[in-house]
Amino acid sequence: MDNRTLIDNIAAETGMGREKVQEMLGSFYGIAAECCVAMDTIIIPGFGQFEPKKRKERLAVHPSTGRRLLVPPKLVMGFRPSAVMKSAISNQDLS
Repeated sequence: MDNRTLIDNIAAETGMGREKVQEMLGSFYGIAAECCVAMDTIIIPGFGQFEPKKRKERLAVHPSTGRRLLVPPKLVMGFRPSAVMKSAISNQDLS
């Protein structure tokens, strides 16, 4: 699902206008980025938690040249679904 479809679905579900939903999601994205930089976890009950993680610097090999590169350290956001979300996903029939 892309961002436009997400906005349309939320707007249809809540009865809010697309612009308001887009503004709210933009705010969430900004807050999530700020929390990542501050190393804070975002917990959404019934959905899951977004947790920033530090990736250490490492050596990598360029696949086409075979040259070794130093990849610098960086912050990434990890997601862990809640038990409710895991249960909802695992109870789906895939056939």
